[in-house]
Amino acid sequence: MPIRVGIALYYVTGLYGAPSYFHWILVASSADTWAPQPILALELKKTFSTYIQSFTHCDVLRSTAFTGIVHLFTTTRYTPQTFYATIKDNFPARDPGWRFPGVYGPQGWTCATWILQILWRMREEGTWVSDRNFDHTYTRVLNLGSELIERTKNVEYQGGVRVINF
Repeated sequence: MPIRVGIALYYVTGLYGAPSYFHWILVASSADTWAPQPILALELKKTFSTYIQSFTHCDVLRSTAFTGIVHLFTTTRYTPQTFYATIKDNFPARDPGWRFPGVYGPQGWTCATWILQILWRMREEGTWVSDRNFDHTYTRVLNLGSELIERTKNVEYQGGVRVINF
């Protein structure tokens, strides 16, 4: 059974001079569309002094900050359970040695860096095949997030969930 993999983007409004940003959550579902909720959510959360992983099933539509899903790929290489186990066992909450290989990417360790590290590995193993240069993945996701907010013609609606293809 194939699974769909994407990035759920949540727009976080900046406060007290801090800039607004997108919070990234890796999502997976075995459904044919992103509409059935809840979906598997693999998230990196920052606490006061460290990062923690959160693996849950969530209804993305329950948050007003939810912007939409950037659909990355569909694969038969994983089931939702093996996808979850692979992420949990191979991608720690903090990896101070890994940096985004591109010029235009997140600075330091963030939820975006964590997901980019996962995508880098998926690309190396042939699970995620994209004709786009990986160096531009970060900015591409941000640009697609802007399109989700603006609801451009590239945005598809799947049962109330805004989806745009990578």
